[in-house]
Amino acid sequence: MAALEAALDAVRQGEPAAVLVGGEAGMGKTRLIAEFTAAARGAGVRVLTGACLELGADGLPFSPFTAVLRDLVREVGAKEIASRLSGSGRAARELARLLPELSDGGAPVMPNEGGPNEGRTVAIDGGDAYPGGVMTAGEARAHLFEGFLSLLERLAEQGPLALIIEDAHWADRSSRDLLAFLIGYQRAVPNLLIVVTFRSDELHRTHPLRPLLAELARIEWVDRTELPPLTRGQAEELAAVVLGRAPDRGFADAIFERAQGNPLFTEELLACSDGTDACDMVPDSLADLLLQAVRRLPEDTQEVLRVASAGSGVTSDALLAQVTGLGAAKLIAAIRPAVAANVLVTSADGYSFRHALIQEAVHADLLPGEHAAVHTRFAETIDVDASLVSAGRADIEKAHHWYSAHNTTGALAASWRASMQASNAVAHAERLMLLDRVLELWEQVPDAAAQIGTDRVQVLEEAVSAAGDAAEHQRGLALVELALAELDETAEPVRYALLLRRRFTFRKDLGLTYSETDLQRALALVPESVSASARAELLISVAHCGIDDDGPQYRAWAAEALRIARELGNVDAQAEALVNLAMLEAGRSQVGASDSEAFRLLRQARELTKQAWAYHPIIKLVIIETHLLCGAGEFERAVEAARLGIADAERHGLARTGGAFLAINLAEPLLHLGRWDEAAEVAGRALDLAPPPRTRAGLWTLDGIIALARGDIARAARRAGACRVVLAAGGYDEQYHLPLAELDVAVALAAEGPAAAVAAAVEALGQYDVSAASPRYAWPLLVTAATAAVQAPGEEAAALLDKLRLLAEKLDGFGPVQRAWQLSFAALDPQAVLDAGTEFDADTEQDAGTEFDADTEQDADGGRLSAADAAVAAWEAVGQPYQAAVALAHAARVALAERAGHEATARLRRAGPVAQRLGAVPLAAQLAELGRRAGIGGDASDPVLTARELEVLRLVAAGQSNREIAATLFISPKTASVHVSNILGKLSAATRTEAAVKAHQLLLL
Repeated sequence: MAALEAALDAVRQGEPAAVLVGGEAGMGKTRLIAEFTAAARGAGVRVLTGACLELGADGLPFSPFTAVLRDLVREVGAKEIASRLSGSGRAARELARLLPELSDGGAPVMPNEGGPNEGRTVAIDGGDAYPGGVMTAGEARAHLFEGFLSLLERLAEQGPLALIIEDAHWADRSSRDLLAFLIGYQRAVPNLLIVVTFRSDELHRTHPLRPLLAELARIEWVDRTELPPLTRGQAEELAAVVLGRAPDRGFADAIFERAQGNPLFTEELLACSDGTDACDMVPDSLADLLLQAVRRLPEDTQEVLRVASAGSGVTSDALLAQVTGLGAAKLIAAIRPAVAANVLVTSADGYSFRHALIQEAVHADLLPGEHAAVHTRFAETIDVDASLVSAGRADIEKAHHWYSAHNTTGALAASWRASMQASNAVAHAERLMLLDRVLELWEQVPDAAAQIGTDRVQVLEEAVSAAGDAAEHQRGLALVELALAELDETAEPVRYALLLRRRFTFRKDLGLTYSETDLQRALALVPESVSASARAELLISVAHCGIDDDGPQYRAWAAEALRIARELGNVDAQAEALVNLAMLEAGRSQVGASDSEAFRLLRQARELTKQAWAYHPIIKLVIIETHLLCGAGEFERAVEAARLGIADAERHGLARTGGAFLAINLAEPLLHLGRWDEAAEVAGRALDLAPPPRTRAGLWTLDGIIALARGDIARAARRAGACRVVLAAGGYDEQYHLPLAELDVAVALAAEGPAAAVAAAVEALGQYDVSAASPRYAWPLLVTAATAAVQAPGEEAAALLDKLRLLAEKLDGFGPVQRAWQLSFAALDPQAVLDAGTEFDADTEQDAGTEFDADTEQDADGGRLSAADAAVAAWEAVGQPYQAAVALAHAARVALAERAGHEATARLRRAGPVAQRLGAVPLAAQLAELGRRAGIGGDASDPVLTARELEVLRLVAAGQSNREIAATLFISPKTASVHVSNILGKLSAATRTEAAVKAHQLLLL
């Protein structure tokens, strides 16, 4: 949509633009075009659409353009089209070749498709227009092309025009030629956008559209884009919409793995399932589509494909040769047509099907006897020569093939060995799947325990561990319950206690209602005399529960855990215990500056993690470290630590769990630093992994905050709604619930006004005990609620403001960030200003580091402006540009109320560039309105640059050429040139260098 909208913007500015949109079948091209068409028509753009028909090269010539003309005749009538072409009688006659209704007389003779008519003459009605009354087929086609171009030119004279040609992979030669002609001559038709869609999966190596696309893509105003598949997170979002509820994690993963992000395939698989288990077979509606290309292949190629369909992932040519019994030469000859038709794709390791569902559909064609025999051949061949598959994959491959061949004993043993391989490769989801298979086959193999050398409970314990690492918390909880049911707590208290710990963790991670009962019971089962190491693990878990409580008992448990770990020499446990102590040291403030006692403990823990064997203490350390740094306002350090932590999590196969949680701790300081694009990108990448529910809620909240600040109220409301659904399923957690409440109030204020926001704030304060919360999460909610309350009339708003004052009196302000929130609250509430007081000279410029003494007595006169400016100084000192700009806007508003126009103007001029740079549209609008009230010419943030122009300006300032800018922003060089020209005009700059200098002077960069 962004590419299409950018092209439409270029057309509106008088520049030619064309977009080639590719994508596999089912990827959403038709839906995209429908959405764009509706939006374009709503914006006053005339849209003409024609689709190519699946008739092959000998089909109807010019079919998409004939469809365009037919729709146009229905819309305005043949006479209207003729009148538009008045003065160009030849154009009208030529178009009648495509649609006889456009001819006053009989239909003219149409040259045949392709080459047979080349050089022949054809009779044309109205021969007086053509010397001699005859012309060659080539001349006729040229005149026809010019006629269609003339029609588009006349239509575009009345306003922006979009011509959309869909399914160009089915285009006949004439349609391709006309399309190339129109795009090549777009400069002659201002206001014309051309959009072409095609199936990229249909473009085999000899497809006639391939060279045309390559030729068109070299034209400077043509952009080519491919629709990517849905990410895992997007596919889960789609499943939730289709099902009307959030899908089970395992079900969602199964759908994603099979559909591979194809929206149509995803919907079809959801439609044939019961919403909990994915259907085993490919739906008939999809099978016919998927097998079209396969059925056009030679029979010997199809036979090799049926064998290859039993493979797992990429199959080497050597393995396929062994299983099929074909020699290398015969195998290559049989496979080549499948590669040319894009059914198989090649890589350095061998062959794989282009899409998993094609493989499934082909595999379903195997007869029952063939199915077992092929998989048995694969398993036996790999057993003889493990080098035929990738290193370390032999047991995993054999597990797959023995299971598919219904050899239960072989599948059980291979699956258990393979689960160990997957553990070593940090393939946690695959490890869980293999252990699930062991459990499934357990009752079918009489001597299962002997086959693998362990009991069923250990298999369950391994599966519980894998579920935790794979973020399959629901599955993990079910496995824990199974294991607990099979254990006797008196006979095996340690195993039982550690499973109770797991159950507590899973319930907490799922956001379910939980208590510390399981942990207390576990501690009682395992005194130090029974198992010192297990007791240390349990103490670490129970002490971690106290990081929001700060009670003395939790400190005692953390200290005991550290003592035992030191006596045992367990560096992993020592590191975790020190991290707990650091958080307990930070207490309710949730703040830890780098020179604090909390960080002294964290530094000790970090030294120990250098010797640690396990990864979990490391990621726990990074999570706490980044959390405390961000709370202390050390945002750059938090960003650096979080980035390193995420990369480390990915290396350990924990991107979806610890890595996704760390993404919250990366996006949050980026948000505060005003690096919103980066923050949104970080949140988006983490959401694409479909992380655990509460992690998702944290990411959604941050994304919603950015969306709202940029004026996308609908997106912010959707994010808030999704968070409410997730958080409603579990217990209260201030780090999720209070930021969501803040977002709810802000959305209500933006969407419905102060009264609705006051109601939302009253509801939130009635639901949560904010006075008992950490000030880190309480202050932003109080300020947001006060922002609504001071704008709303009536008793409810007054009562809310009274309640907010009482809460504010009870809340401390730890560190510079919380102090800035505290000052913002005081600046909003006149009564709080009188109570707080300040010393500030409103006529004097103030450095960012100016201190504000809340206890200083002062007169009320000028106090509001002084308090507002003190809030500005606090936000600037901590380096949060958006909050500083918001505070500047409030200070300007106060100055205007006190008839201090000069002071208002000065503050608006400082805030304007910040709002521009961030793309904070609502704030920019507020500043503009305040600027008009202050009598500033234009608005408070002149020059007004669009978000795209600001992106281009940054690259101009970095010294990039138009072509380099185009490559960076995925736009055409001509579009980049248009943006640069607009920027130079708005900045009144003669050169790019001058524009860069002015941009820095105006703080636009």
